[in-house]
Amino acid sequence: MRNFIKKMSTALICVFAILFTEGCRKDFNATAEHKASYGWEMYETSDYLKSKEWFTNSVLTNEEWKDGYNGLGWSYAKLLELDSLDTENIGAIRTFHRGLLQPKDPWNSTDIHLEILAGLAFAYHAKGKSSEVVKYGSALIDSTLIGINPSRWHSWAFSHDSTLNYLDLRITMASSYFALAKFDSTNKHLKVVLDSLGSSNLLISDYSTLLGRQKVAQQLDSLQKVLQQK
Repeated sequence: MRNFIKKMSTALICVFAILFTEGCRKDFNATAEHKASYGWEMYETSDYLKSKEWFTNSVLTNEEWKDGYNGLGWSYAKLLELDSLDTENIGAIRTFHRGLLQPKDPWNSTDIHLEILAGLAFAYHAKGKSSEVVKYGSALIDSTLIGINPSRWHSWAFSHDSTLNYLDLRITMASSYFALAKFDSTNKHLKVVLDSLGSSNLLISDYSTLLGRQKVAQQLDSLQKVLQQK
């Protein structure tokens, strides 16, 4: 009889433990923030298909979660899905634009808005749309201005890949201005890159001749390769 009661007690304890565990699981609902956070973990391990899936779930959970659009845009970009008319897989550019419209999270120490602007600048550069690169790249740079006479800027870096930073943005801006034949602006951004790298190379400023412009193009290409290797 005692053994029977003991077995019954053990069985009841097990049942209650299972019910309690299942109840806890049902009470926990992953938020858009949780899903985006896991999406970034996948992104940082270069599993961009998985990160895309989690960021998609994040914005479906909360259509105003800015970092969800941020991560989804960067995941699309890594998968070279830059733009699409598809109603579901809309690509990086449209996703970033949706993200720009969402409210900022006052508790997030990372400026998500700047990361979206950077994403747009790089995505438009990949599409060859230089005017759009200048528009969104300038918006980011203007937002990081911390002093004038002389001008000083906050050293922006992508929070999920510190090798991608303001120097990549500057060389992209220089390249886009060059494509638009706005050579004064090309020169300005190239100077920032060379000064920041502490390069001994002289800034090429001859835009008046075909040979001079060819040399500038070579300098742009050389600096892009240097930054890609950092």
